[in-house]
Amino acid sequence: MIEYAFYTTEPLDFPLSENIIVINDSNTPTIISNSKETNPIVYAPEINFYINSSKAHILEKIDVINKLYEIRGIKLDYAKFNEYKKEVKNRLLIIGNKEEAENFDDLKEFDKYYSLPEWIKDISGTIGNLKFTIQKGNESIDLEVDQAIWFNAPEIAFKQRGIVDPSDIGVEKAKQIIRKRVGIYEYRNYVTYNKDVCQYHHRVLKETCGNCANVCPTNAIIKDDETKELVFSHIDCDGCGGCVSVCPSGALDFSAIPRDSFYEISKIFSGFIPFIVPEDMVENLEIELPKNVIPFVIEGRKFLDEVHLLTLFQDSGAQIVFLNDNFSKGEKEAVKLINEISNRKFGKNAVLFTDNSEEAEILLYEAEKIPEAKYMINENNLNKREIFSIRLSHLIENDDLGVIDLSDNNFIHYGKVEIDENKCTLCMGCVSVCNVGALTAHDEDGTLKFDASMCTACGYCEVACAEKCLKVISDKLELNKDFFGQKTMAKDEPFYCIMCGKPFAPKKAIERIAAQLLPIFTDELKKKSIYCCPECKSKLLFNEYIERKTNGK
Repeated sequence: MIEYAFYTTEPLDFPLSENIIVINDSNTPTIISNSKETNPIVYAPEINFYINSSKAHILEKIDVINKLYEIRGIKLDYAKFNEYKKEVKNRLLIIGNKEEAENFDDLKEFDKYYSLPEWIKDISGTIGNLKFTIQKGNESIDLEVDQAIWFNAPEIAFKQRGIVDPSDIGVEKAKQIIRKRVGIYEYRNYVTYNKDVCQYHHRVLKETCGNCANVCPTNAIIKDDETKELVFSHIDCDGCGGCVSVCPSGALDFSAIPRDSFYEISKIFSGFIPFIVPEDMVENLEIELPKNVIPFVIEGRKFLDEVHLLTLFQDSGAQIVFLNDNFSKGEKEAVKLINEISNRKFGKNAVLFTDNSEEAEILLYEAEKIPEAKYMINENNLNKREIFSIRLSHLIENDDLGVIDLSDNNFIHYGKVEIDENKCTLCMGCVSVCNVGALTAHDEDGTLKFDASMCTACGYCEVACAEKCLKVISDKLELNKDFFGQKTMAKDEPFYCIMCGKPFAPKKAIERIAAQLLPIFTDELKKKSIYCCPECKSKLLFNEYIERKTNGK
């Protein structure tokens, strides 16, 4: 199988890199190809688009074509999706009037059911097991089908995958879709999820997030308010990625271009103008590409956030042109923030965005390199907030660029905490619930520290504070060097383990625990364990267990 294949039946008027194999037989197995005709694992329409549209010199073209294959190779290597299958049978509900329904009389291979739109009272499930409640006069019917055709379907109908509206796409196209889906329906997960940094997961004291479920257009992510867990339905996901763009902590990632993949790809754009364009737009795009422009094709058109954009801006050292005919709310907010920061620093927008191709072509010629913005870091093993903090602090350096008010934002938030040190016992309850690393405990010097550049202003630490001495001040992003890095918020003497002598907690915290537990404990061993580090506490209790076992107690 050929890894990088360029399919053409015409002689090439310029050479390609030697690692790209030119083929004229569409039956040749390929992994990454410029043509659908070779039935590749990865179809890369941007290659033909670039060749046909770029005004670059031939030598630069050869180099960029190689980069385009390399980008696709990185995406393939780093992709984190799984493939799933589901059986779809031939049960079909047609919702419309008599004349509309008659358009589908020729679907003889289907078991068809009919309903007037006003009879539909409820809908749930997904393709393969769509469930309708139909109220016909006094009769209520629960009907399960595999798919449905619904003329002039209301918006709620499209929250379930498996419903087609012929009013939008025409009767014949609707028939094609319905027939194509019968059999084994294949789908994949478009997002990956890390519950450890999710700001909804198991937050029982107060709901602090739910952005992903709130913006999901298809009910593919649902909040279970009883368990405080997110429920994912990959079969209902349309792959837009909007949930990723609004996730404050990076708990969600886009599986086709995960964050580590995006980082590796961004490095390829060093010295070039990145032109972000959704994959399903590029094939029919007819615009001229100035030299020094490389298209960055993205699957899913709504997943980019402020970290993606800042990474690409700094790695390329150039303004980004972003064409999208359907920006997500998260992307709009991210672009606004990055441009505000860039304007304060460089007097120019970092991201030039538009929803139409004619304006995109103009912007591509206006886009400039900003060499002073260039900055590359190793993002491996860093979370979303860490990456943005490191990159933003470098951009600001020693400048004071003022304060950005984020109070009108829906998704991007920052916060600072105020702690009454006199009341704080350093119990570290706030630290235990901060899953982005903004609040941290330091046993080595008995301090509680806070990094404002990591804080999402979720406010859960405020709720969890046992002493009610912590307050979150939200939505002031300060663009000065003092905003970044850990600051000591409270301090105490370290308490040393009475067995091994290792410091393991602040003295105030141990005193507080002792005050609460000593009156309760009657066992001297348990009383002693209060003053032991976790390792020694385990040894103490284990030795006591062995002793009791040995003595037959």
